[in-house]
Amino acid sequence: MKENEGKIVFLLIILFFIFIMIFSKFKKEEYNNKIKNYNDKTIGITSSIKNHGKTSDLRYYFYYKNQRFVSESNENNFSEKDLKKFFNVVFDKKNPENSHIYLNEEIQPDSIALTKAGFKYVTYYDYDIPTNTYIKKHKWE
Repeated sequence: MKENEGKIVFLLIILFFIFIMIFSKFKKEEYNNKIKNYNDKTIGITSSIKNHGKTSDLRYYFYYKNQRFVSESNENNFSEKDLKKFFNVVFDKKNPENSHIYLNEEIQPDSIALTKAGFKYVTYYDYDIPTNTYIKKHKWE
């Protein structure tokens, strides 16, 4: 009797893992189909990483109709080397919060493309302690 109970428990565990694998595959396909329906494309820049124990989320932003939209990607593990880089972003025009960043290939847009995408070239000053002066710097924001 105990032998049959062990086999049943083992079978239930196997079925549970198979269910989880099928469910995760279904969710991934559903997300990929959702991305295919996004109807606009722009340039986005990665800004920060939020760590949650063993996983992490990469925050990025992009502009649409002069409004800044911040979103997160949790597809992979990220590192500091992924920050402040430009990537293609697809999004839904009706609801721009729904977006996806393509991190497989960094892009090197020129200033015209960045300006058309809504970014601004900003001047800021960094304090230099050894020389006791402010150093003028620029960045895209």
